[in-house]
Amino acid sequence: MSVTPRNWKKTNGIAVNDCTNESWKQHWIDSTGRSWPDKCSVSKCSNEPTIGAHIMNENVNGVKVVPMCPSCNEKTSVFNLGFGISLANAEMFEPVIHDPLGIL
Repeated sequence: MSVTPRNWKKTNGIAVNDCTNESWKQHWIDSTGRSWPDKCSVSKCSNEPTIGAHIMNENVNGVKVVPMCPSCNEKTSVFNLGFGISLANAEMFEPVIHDPLGIL
């Protein structure tokens, strides 16, 4: 499944379900089955991610969770995601979007 890497934004206060894991970081790990990455999910950012950030895109259904650094988590403008990012769904009943081929 291919998802656009362009024009994402933080949810900035839009309510999502409460996390049933210990944190949104753990939710991303459990949902994707991947190890926590060394780099932020935002394109051209190489900072260490410490937050499971909530993001959305008008062309993608639902709120997604990605690893993000504190600096990018403060963004108020639209941003692009890097390649090879896995998106976890903030809603537990939706399937996880994997991008193993780096199409994202």
